[in-house]
Amino acid sequence: MRAVLVHPKTPGARVGEVPAPPRPPGSVRVAVEEVGVCGTDRDIAGGEYGQAPPGRSELILGHENLGRVVESDGELPVGTWVVATVRRGCGLCACCAVGRSDACESGRFTERGIGGADGYWADEYVERPEWLVVVPPPLAEVAVLTEPLSVVEKAIRVGLADRSARRPAEATAGTLRTLVAGSGAVGMLAALALRVRGAEVTVVDRHPGDTAAGRLLARAGASHRGFAELSQDPAAPRFDLVVEATGAPQVAFDLADLLGPNGCLVLTGIPEAGGAPAPEAVGSWARGLVLENRAIVGSVNAARLDFEAALSDLAAFEAAWPRLVGSMRTAERPLADAPAVLAGRSAGEIKTVLKVRGGPGDGPTGRIR
Repeated sequence: MRAVLVHPKTPGARVGEVPAPPRPPGSVRVAVEEVGVCGTDRDIAGGEYGQAPPGRSELILGHENLGRVVESDGELPVGTWVVATVRRGCGLCACCAVGRSDACESGRFTERGIGGADGYWADEYVERPEWLVVVPPPLAEVAVLTEPLSVVEKAIRVGLADRSARRPAEATAGTLRTLVAGSGAVGMLAALALRVRGAEVTVVDRHPGDTAAGRLLARAGASHRGFAELSQDPAAPRFDLVVEATGAPQVAFDLADLLGPNGCLVLTGIPEAGGAPAPEAVGSWARGLVLENRAIVGSVNAARLDFEAALSDLAAFEAAWPRLVGSMRTAERPLADAPAVLAGRSAGEIKTVLKVRGGPGDGPTGRIR
């Protein structure tokens, strides 16, 4: 079968032929329909990190996925649309024992397409049913966004749970004022997930003014501003919840100053090391955290419950703003183009999708867009 292959920690990617994986009893074989491209894939292809499966030098890339079951022992019928989760826990720690491999405490986990296990940028893969989430057919057109939205679902869940634990119950009424930093796929999905919950949403990025992302956000009732404009505005509001989706260290540091009392900043981007701010800035920053009961938490990967919440929200997005999510698919390319796509983002890109087969629109489910 075809697969997109990388040598972890060595720049470059190629499309090559590899043996189709065997299917042990109790597992299912999934034909991949389409996959999403994200910054993690580009970082791995750029040689920054990643780990091949044991005994191998190459890794099949990719973790955002959508496919259909083509072989099964019966638990999942042939033809079922599915999305596979990413992390496989150690099976030993307390979190993994209750099915929360996203919070694995031992660090002895694998992540498909990232570290220690092959990913989904291939014609097919084999997986056990417990790691697969069933996609309702009407959502097949947008379900490739389930994995990045699952990261958002976890970030919001963690951020709001922390806030509710620190804010008196009698003071929780009223509209939540939220900020999202970054207008890539994760940032856009975070904005929609917060809007569908009734929150006020402001999205900031490096591009003030009229942009394609800003126009989509306006359709959902969210506002869009340049980060520099907001951070320098003395009349700017402060926020109850801030979701960071840039991976820029200085942005992550500066966002804490935009939190209101009892606010929570959730970091989802993975910044490069280094670039520490000046000591006097750190002191003022920490003082604000303490005196106003602010919190900063990191969130990575997602649990099954977050994948299920993502599918629920995708349906809610379509009901609230028909075809808006489909418009986030700013480019569709064949799997053979993966090396070129990984070489860099295109102008105005929100989400690039690689078509492994004909895609959801070729089947009986029809198209949402």
